[in-house]
Parts: sequence; structure tokens; C-alpha cells
Amino acid sequence: MNKNTLIMLVVLTCYICMAGYQLDLPGLHYDEAQESGLPALQIASGKVVSAFRNVGLGNNMFPIMVQDYIGAIHVYVTVPFIAIFGPSTVSVRLPSILIGVTILLLTYGFIRTVWGERTALLATVLLAIHPSFVFWSRQGTLIASVTLALMMALFWACHKWYVRGTWQTAIVAGLIAGLGTYSKILFVWILFGILGTTIIINISNFMVGHKNIWPRRPNYIDIIATAAGFIIGISPIVAFNLISQGKAFARTSDIATSKSNILENVLGRADHFVAVLTGNSHFWYLGSSPGNRLWLSAFIISLIILVISIMCHGTRSKKNCVLLLLFLTSLLQVPFTPTPSGMFPHHLAIFTPLWTTIVAVSTAKIPQLLKTVYPVSKHYQLTIVIIITWAFTTLIGKDLRTNIQMHQTLGKVGGESPHTDAIYSLANHLDNINPHNTVALDWGFAPQVQFLTNERIKPQEVFGFSDNTDTGFVERLDSYNPDNDTVYVLHTEDNVFMNRRTEFEIYTNTHGRRLENIGIISQSSGKPIFELYVVNKEQ
Repeated sequence: MNKNTLIMLVVLTCYICMAGYQLDLPGLHYDEAQESGLPALQIASGKVVSAFRNVGLGNNMFPIMVQDYIGAIHVYVTVPFIAIFGPSTVSVRLPSILIGVTILLLTYGFIRTVWGERTALLATVLLAIHPSFVFWSRQGTLIASVTLALMMALFWACHKWYVRGTWQTAIVAGLIAGLGTYSKILFVWILFGILGTTIIINISNFMVGHKNIWPRRPNYIDIIATAAGFIIGISPIVAFNLISQGKAFARTSDIATSKSNILENVLGRADHFVAVLTGNSHFWYLGSSPGNRLWLSAFIISLIILVISIMCHGTRSKKNCVLLLLFLTSLLQVPFTPTPSGMFPHHLAIFTPLWTTIVAVSTAKIPQLLKTVYPVSKHYQLTIVIIITWAFTTLIGKDLRTNIQMHQTLGKVGGESPHTDAIYSLANHLDNINPHNTVALDWGFAPQVQFLTNERIKPQEVFGFSDNTDTGFVERLDSYNPDNDTVYVLHTEDNVFMNRRTEFEIYTNTHGRRLENIGIISQSSGKPIFELYVVNKEQ
């Protein structure tokens, strides 16, 4: 075993330990169960799947999409783990951690091919212990982490086509691009980033009419192969929309035509980027998110170094120019892209391997750049290397400390809001009392309870997915006879998402009934989260 292999094993082991520690915390999230665990459980059990929009393949309704904009890749990756370990949080999160390992290996392989072994090791170390990557990888379904793996695979495939120029490499690149788009529609940020970078680099060639373009001129076979691969990759999206009669496209049209404040979006996304880059604040639901503010300084300095390198070395530094342009052209699309769920920091997760690569490339470039710009003696060169090593070690040391602090707090709190570990107590309690009907009067817990109880308890969501109570709320409540062993579950007053408490109380009063609280479920910190009620007749 050579030195580099040993280093990679240490890095991967470190990542697995940090990402895998107390894996059941925070509590299983709604999306983890709804978009991965529950359909995977139904597939593993041989049952008919509750597919999104009731669109599926075959008699068992194998899911194609889990949202209009998210493919079902995570579902199928999770199936064997649930088949082996049963329905549990670990069964859902273990494959996400292994996807994280895949991302690290692809990052290492691609960067080693383009920039060399040393830069690849630096980039992989930075990514493996970055707080955002570590804690997002634990709940990979929330960010569709497979998109990060497909992004790095696409970069590597594009480089293979650049080197070999064969139709086989072209079709692989097209297939990965299509699968990336299928996995999550926001993958188009990367595709348009690649397109934009190619156009910018070739502007001078286009202006003077040169036939040769960077990275190489594709022939007709390359174009056909790439298009064929892409069509195969996105074919599930096409099939889904054909079966659903274009409902997803209709929703996309509504989002695209909605009014939004561009300046507000730009400022909001800039704030999100800094939060994600530094790992600060956006993990509030873990109980703490101290972050590592050194990342902001490291990133700004790295951008400056990269620009100086490009200016000094010209065409010899084209790969650095491509990296910088790819990052900027992809990131600049974000504020101008309406997203179905609104603006959230996790949308920027796909850029994590890019900014760690920028810092790694710049760090490795400093000694060579100093020789070009400001030649110094060997004594000073050694001093500079020591300073760079100290700065790099300080950066990763602070990341390690941040990860440990976050785990310590998470162990005490158990997770906040929709990530609360009270979900486990709720599922166990409902499983023990085994009501005939369980009615969910708020968002955030029904699919987790159904998954964790192996579908013995199936809470019915009657609240309606809107801010205000809709006209069908009462009719949905009428579907469940309160005298037939029915339990109603709500969040406590301080934890509601879609408040239906007042309307529910009015409903019971108008039917001559009264509410009886039969239980309060708290999270690890002791904070009450859920309330359980039955409805009795007035005496």
C-alpha cells in the first residue's frame, strides 16, 4: 500500500466516523421518509407503492419521481438497506453516507487526473471534513446528494472525452448529464455552467471564425452520442410527465411566472452561500451551528490567487480558468432561478466540491506562483511552505472542532423543529396504543410514523397543504369517526407548521364533543413537541 492510498483510507475513515456518529440524530425528517424510506420499504415488502402523483411503473407502482423536480434514485439506492436492516433511520441514512464516500472518491479521481495527486488529496481532505458536507451527507435525501456524485462524474467524463474524443466517452457524458437532471432539476445549473464556460473561453475563436474550439471540436457522431445519452438519462422525467399529463410542467410554469424580487433573491442567496461555505447558522436545527469563519477568508484568498495565476500563466493555466468560470457561471444562475420550495441554503449543496477544489488548487499553486511573480531563496521558500501548511492545518483543525461541537450539542438536544428526535417517541407511543385511526392535524410527522412502525400506524393528513384551512377540511375530518378509536395528533403551540388547532376545536364544539389530551411527547431536551387527543361526547 503506497502513501497516497493510506492517506485516502485515513480521510475516508475520518469522514465515515464523523458522518456516521449517532446516525439516528437528528430525528428522521418528513422528506427522508416521504422521498426515500417509505417507498423503499413498500418496494422491499413487495407492496404497492404510494407513488408521487400516483404515477408509477408496473402493478406495484414503482416510483419514477418523488417530487416534480426530484427523481427516485435515492429510493432505489435505499431498498437493499431496508431489506437487510428493516425500517429505521439508519437504513435511510447509511446509503446516504456511502453516497458521500462515492462523492469523495470521484472528487479525488477527477482532480488527480486534471491537477495531480497532491491537489487531489488536499481537495478530498477539505471536502471530507467540511461541516456542511459532513452533516448534509447524513441526511442525503434532503439535498439529493446523488447530484453531487453525478456532477463530479460528469466533470470526469467530460475530461475523458476531451482526452480521447471517442463516441463512447461522449455518450457516457451525455448519460450522466441526463441522470443528473433527472436526480434533481437544479442540476441544470451545472449544465448551463459548462455551456457558459465553453462559450466564454471560445469567444475569441468565434469572433475570428476559427474552426477549432476548446476543449475540442465535436464531430457529428459525438453530438449524436451525447444527445442519445442525455435522452436516455432524462427519459424517466419524460415518462413521468407523459403519464401525469404534464402536471409537473404546469407547476413549473406557475413558479416561473411568479413575481419575485431579484435584488432580494441575490442578497438572500449571497447570505446563504456564506452560511453554507462557513457552516455557520444554517444547521440551527441540530442545536448549534458555530461554523468555521476561516473558510470565508480562505475562499476569498484562493479566488485572488487563482485570478493572479490565470493572469501570469495565460494559456498554461487554462484548467484553472475553466474551474473559476465553471463555478461562477453556475453559481450566478442561482438567484435568478425560481425554486418550488422557496429559497433554502441546501440548494447550494451541489457547489460544495467546487469551492473546496478552488481552495485546494490555489493552495497547491502558491509555491509555483511565488517563483514566477516574486522569486525568493530556498530559505524563504521553506518558510512559505511552513506558513501554508500551518494555515491549511488550522482550517481543517477548526472544521474538526466544529464537527465535534455540533455532535455534542446534537446529542443533548436531539434535533429541532421538523428534525426533532421526538418523532421516535411518537412512533413508539402510537405503535403501543395502536389506535384504529390516527389523524395528523399538522405537517411534519405522518410519513415518519408510518415508516418507523413498518406501516402498522398510518396517520392520515387531513390539514390540507395550504397556509389557511381549505373548504375540504371539515369533510376530511368527517371521514374518521371519533368514536371508532381515533387519535388526533397535533404539534404543541410553539411548534406548529400549519395551525389547525382553532378550527379543530370549533369542529368538535359544533358537534357537541370535547377534546381530551391523552399524551404529550417531548424531545431529548425535554421540550414538548406533540400532543395527542381523543374526542369524547359531552356529558
